[in-house]
Amino acid sequence: MKMFYRISVLLSVAFLVLFSAGCDPDTPGGGGGGVTLPPEITLNSGTGTISFNQELPLNTASFIVNVSGNDGDALLGNMVIQENGITIPPSSLVFRTGQTSNNPILITGGDTGGFTYEIEITPGVTSAGDATYSFRLTDVDGEVATTEVTITYISNPPTIDLLVEDGFVSGNTTISTISTDFSVRLQYSATEDSVRTVEVLEGGSLMDAARLTYFSPDFTASNPLTLLPSESQGATFNIRVSPDGAANSTRTYTFRVTDATGASSEQVVSVFFDTPAGTVITLDTVGVFFNASGVSGGGLDLDNGTTTTFNSGDAEIQDEGIDLDSGGENWRAQISSVNDAVVKVADFSVLGDGANFSSVSTEEEIALIFDGGGALAGDDNFPDADGDQSADEDVSLTIQEGDVFVVRRGDRTYLVRFDTVSFVASSNDDSYSVSIKY
Repeated sequence: MKMFYRISVLLSVAFLVLFSAGCDPDTPGGGGGGVTLPPEITLNSGTGTISFNQELPLNTASFIVNVSGNDGDALLGNMVIQENGITIPPSSLVFRTGQTSNNPILITGGDTGGFTYEIEITPGVTSAGDATYSFRLTDVDGEVATTEVTITYISNPPTIDLLVEDGFVSGNTTISTISTDFSVRLQYSATEDSVRTVEVLEGGSLMDAARLTYFSPDFTASNPLTLLPSESQGATFNIRVSPDGAANSTRTYTFRVTDATGASSEQVVSVFFDTPAGTVITLDTVGVFFNASGVSGGGLDLDNGTTTTFNSGDAEIQDEGIDLDSGGENWRAQISSVNDAVVKVADFSVLGDGANFSSVSTEEEIALIFDGGGALAGDDNFPDADGDQSADEDVSLTIQEGDVFVVRRGDRTYLVRFDTVSFVASSNDDSYSVSIKY
């Protein structure tokens, strides 16, 4: 009987242990499998508010969010708003629902159980791209809820056009002249930010500024060209491009404007330089002509370098004689055109760097020099004398050795270099020696 009793007691104890081990009640928040409810935070949709990922212009002054927070098992404590992981300064936040604009903002009073805040945010970004705004809500027990939205800031670049006008390149083209120079009329305007620079590229590389000429208005070229404040919102520039060694080749030119944020726009043109061989000049000679107030003439026939009288029908240029009001050496050493000829100051830059009288070898080059030549700029207010019967002719400045002029009469254009200017004291036998090409 004792053995039976002992066995009965042991079985009863085992049953009680097993039963008690399998029937512990759940303890909220305890280690027995309880669940703690964290707070909740959401961005609410509505007119004029941001609640989902989207694009905004880079120059957006501010945007509005509508944020709701709800408690879980504990009252709400604070909320932090960040831009790209950096806490936004309170000065960039406006709580439009009456709260003081703090960040983090301490949640108090009735809001500890739940709230809805309308908040205006001033972005801190300065360049285009993505910015993530996070809203982190923490309760008094340290439980956290977070929501976020990504805004892609876009910058509309400035506008640029190459205007379609006679004499200007505005798109892909072929240039079939001896000169490979061409001009564009570039117009640009700012959009969201002021324009800072204008660049000209050849084959993807910045061109040497010496090969660019800004005209009408005229100013010294640089590349990139940094714009003046008065030009930052928009302007129109005429630019002459002078390529180096571009004959019989195709090159790509890029005209680019860039604003203060680095946003840029460009126009690209492809130019084929179909450069003709040119017509070889038929005459390369020398000549001499004299002070028009002397007995030796004063005119020059450029067709053969022959001295003529200043009023000869064969002459293209003439000397202006002496200054009757001057004592001592009174030869003016000035020239003008005669008959129906036109005289200009030669400008070799139209042929590119290094061009000079000696390098010119074709009629087409001389014609280009004439087309780009400058007006005579001398003073003709002198008493009448042989060679000068008026006071308002277009005359040269005082001739210096090495001066070069270009003369057109009818269908022939001449290039004339003054090699020597010889003053002969106490006489009117003064003279010029010249070289002539046509």
